[in-house]
Amino acid sequence: MSSTPSRRQPTFIVRLWWLFAVAWLTGPITIVGAGEIAILKSSDLSYYEQAVLGFRAGLPSTMQVHEYNIGGQLAQGREIGRALRASPPTLVFAVGLKAAMAAKLEIFDTPVIFCMVLNPESHGLPTSNMTGIAVRTSPAAQLSAMRSVLPDQRRIGVLYDEAQSGDFVRNALRLAKQDGFELVPMAVRSQENLAPAIRILLPKIDVLWLLQDQTVISESSIPFLLESTIDAKIAIFTFSSTLVQQGALGALVVDPWAVGQQAARMVRTQLTNPAKPAGALHDPERPQLALNLNTAEYLGLRLAPDVVRVAGHIFSGPGPVAQKTDSSDLIP
Repeated sequence: MSSTPSRRQPTFIVRLWWLFAVAWLTGPITIVGAGEIAILKSSDLSYYEQAVLGFRAGLPSTMQVHEYNIGGQLAQGREIGRALRASPPTLVFAVGLKAAMAAKLEIFDTPVIFCMVLNPESHGLPTSNMTGIAVRTSPAAQLSAMRSVLPDQRRIGVLYDEAQSGDFVRNALRLAKQDGFELVPMAVRSQENLAPAIRILLPKIDVLWLLQDQTVISESSIPFLLESTIDAKIAIFTFSSTLVQQGALGALVVDPWAVGQQAARMVRTQLTNPAKPAGALHDPERPQLALNLNTAEYLGLRLAPDVVRVAGHIFSGPGPVAQKTDSSDLIP
């Protein structure tokens, strides 16, 4: 028995050294324990910060919370994860892909709730001790929103990368056929394929459906996609209020603050039912409709008054394309 402390001592000293180093770089760190919540955040993106604020606001006031920002560094996230594993909190809330991956790789028994992760399944998420909130609304929800905004438009084009969105599009094809839509999918492998693909697609469709697909959506592709569809007088339906502000007709938007609130409700459930299994992915609750009224007017579309009334985001201004102010909701 006397040899056991000597074997553990170097690991303990290394952990202490690492904690002092991180404290010197990022401020003081407190290792949490039972009865406390640890928030692991990928970076300082406003999208992530809004989720954290919503989460904190939804927790019981007596709950102690400690927050760790890994600064976009998976290695730093894994170090924090190892420290949390040594002194486990009640639950970990991971915000963003790198935070979720750090939790997956280092935290095996403590319950973890993650959010703001695009295509979590492609990263092996969730796991047996992890559950999460999807950042992409379901095909059924998006098709239903499109039907409410554009009841007379039936030919829907969609650009997608098979690796990013293949399963989503196949599910959408099945649902669209049931609902009387004609879904026209166009697969692309890189952004270089976008220009020829959009030239082929636009004459065949009434609406372009832009997904959260990192091959299709980027800072460089957005102006091209918006200009091409506006010139062709084709409506865009998408996922981002920023794109609606820039000229897309509409979107079904996931609000990160509401996602944080949803995660807090899941924590309350976990606290009252600790044996509840993880491993599931939850749809985001209460996504909001965003509309650009000037784009509708430019395209000669009359939006139903009750649809406009229930929209959570309304944009208008001079011309069909409003001024860009923020791109934080384009890809989490």
